[in-house]
Amino acid sequence: MKYVHWLSQLLEHLAESPTSFARSIGLKRETRILNVLNGRNNISTDLCKIIKNAYPEVKTSWLMTGEGDMFEDIGNKEELKELGIYTTYLLPQSALGGSLDGFSANGTTLQNCEAVISPIENVDFAITVYGESMTPEYPNGSRILIKRINHHSFIEWGKTYVLDTCNGVVIKNVRKSIHDDRITCHSINPDYDDFDIFYDDIYSMYKVLMCLSAK
Repeated sequence: MKYVHWLSQLLEHLAESPTSFARSIGLKRETRILNVLNGRNNISTDLCKIIKNAYPEVKTSWLMTGEGDMFEDIGNKEELKELGIYTTYLLPQSALGGSLDGFSANGTTLQNCEAVISPIENVDFAITVYGESMTPEYPNGSRILIKRINHHSFIEWGKTYVLDTCNGVVIKNVRKSIHDDRITCHSINPDYDDFDIFYDDIYSMYKVLMCLSAK
């Protein structure tokens, strides 16, 4: 059976690879992280301090033992904001499809969604990218941070948006259509064709602010 250290849960939660995680906590190489992940070394007090300094929301007791909650209570957003820590909601696939306003047909609400740490503020939601149509910029399994716009007022053509439509949620580069009553959705991956969506079929639009790397 393959050895799996609980630290892998943190990397998965942050959508970081061992290399990118090492860099995020100030290590030049990922060797110390890999040695813990593969069971070669125990996680040291010194490494815990390094991780805690970069991610103060992570519980030291969890880092040392893997027991209990991974994060400190992140309910008080104002206190976290003073520390430069921001939170948002990670929407599961079951909550998508005409439901990014917070309520879906199957009863999923924001209170049911996982609260996650965001490296930037003023984020409405985080969602996971599925599929290859937006690779390589938005790879399958990565998380994107999004902010709602008023698409009836202004759309910045050529930018990437999440569109919540009557047929589900799509992540596309948005371009002006030759038809006044619709927009054109463009995939970064050239293997996928462009298609149009009627304005009346769009519930809401969210601008992509940042992409967090996949594992």
